[in-house]
Amino acid sequence: MELMQISISSTVANVMPSMRTLLVYSSKMIDAFCISNKRGEIIFFAPFNSKSTKGIFEPFLIEISSSAHGDPPPFFTKEGTDYIYIFRDSLYWSCAMGSKMIASNKSSHQVSVFDSCGPLHIVDGLIELHSACVTLCGALTQHSVTANNTLIMEIVNETMNCGILQVQSADKLQSSIYSSVVSAKESSVLSMAPGLFGMEKSAPSNAAQQSVLTVDTGKREVYVDVVEKVWAAVASGGTVLRAEVSGSIIARCFLPTTTIMAITLNTNLEASNQQGFSTGSMMTDIEYGSGVDASQMSNHRQLSLQAPTGEATILRYNLAPDHPHLLPFTITAQTKPLTESDCEVVLKLSSNSGMGTMAPQVSFHSVAPPTTATIMSRTTGPRDQTLTFAPDTKALTWTITQFPGGSTAQAFIRLVDAGGNAQIEAGDLEFEVSRWVC
Repeated sequence: MELMQISISSTVANVMPSMRTLLVYSSKMIDAFCISNKRGEIIFFAPFNSKSTKGIFEPFLIEISSSAHGDPPPFFTKEGTDYIYIFRDSLYWSCAMGSKMIASNKSSHQVSVFDSCGPLHIVDGLIELHSACVTLCGALTQHSVTANNTLIMEIVNETMNCGILQVQSADKLQSSIYSSVVSAKESSVLSMAPGLFGMEKSAPSNAAQQSVLTVDTGKREVYVDVVEKVWAAVASGGTVLRAEVSGSIIARCFLPTTTIMAITLNTNLEASNQQGFSTGSMMTDIEYGSGVDASQMSNHRQLSLQAPTGEATILRYNLAPDHPHLLPFTITAQTKPLTESDCEVVLKLSSNSGMGTMAPQVSFHSVAPPTTATIMSRTTGPRDQTLTFAPDTKALTWTITQFPGGSTAQAFIRLVDAGGNAQIEAGDLEFEVSRWVC
């Protein structure tokens, strides 16, 4: 939806004498735009009003940092200024909004932009702006935003022309962008590699950090990522009762668009619910991306497509829920009484992903019995482990950061005043692990 400036001539006003109030749209809907980090530091700033400075975002940053219940709503008013923001890539993308003028024959007054222009329109615009920046700049971090300030300023000027939102796709923006991408030195923890293809050893590990603008630098490269989401129900002894795995194969290409690209898999993908032994990966659903030719899949395990511009999904799949899967983690839980009032819960978490993999953060969430007063705990295994207990909600959280593949962690938790025969009914394990597919 584009905002159009409406002007009513004096001739029309004379013909319609009953119209006493004229609505005039300000040409500067957005006073300023900024990108800030969690510490309240502004790392990118673009004003659209000659009077706007970085100080216009001070109330916004104070509200973000001092909110007692997490981040405030995506649009709110603070000290007379309307703010709209989104949170992406650990950064706040925020706008300080202007106002519209309603003029009449006798008086005029300003109206908040929330009353006249839906804030969800601005939120959608910020999401599109973020998507365009990811496509043109690559992975967005504080370092990459700082290094590519000039490039991001060009993108912002094209999408927020004079403060009026004009959403454009990355493909259309490329012809208007003259700056080149500046590579920022990032942590090696961000590195990921696909785990399904035979070419995985030669593929660079920074696929998600690349920009489509690097096509103009003469690079001729293809990056392939396999991303899976896993949901599993596991018994207390570690037995997997049911597992659901959905995945996708994503390619990011830096090739001329006339190139025909062929990808050969190292295993057959079979969509079948039949029981019995199979040498391939059993799928319940396989959905190929637009323009993918799968005619050679059954005989040669080969997919072909015209090299896309930027990122494209080659296929999506769901693994059969009753087919055995090797999950990246195995968790077991045991409870034993210590006294008549206290019991001990022993949690054991083992990584099945092997050496060379890393889980940035693994969290186990559960609820202690209602009579639990406090906990006493100790852990073994990786160094960075924390155990927290919320007396009000009885929430129990076990967090492990930088969990290396092939290692084991244990938590011994004493539940004080929970009862000697108390039990923890269930828990949730959340994780993210690189270089691993089920």
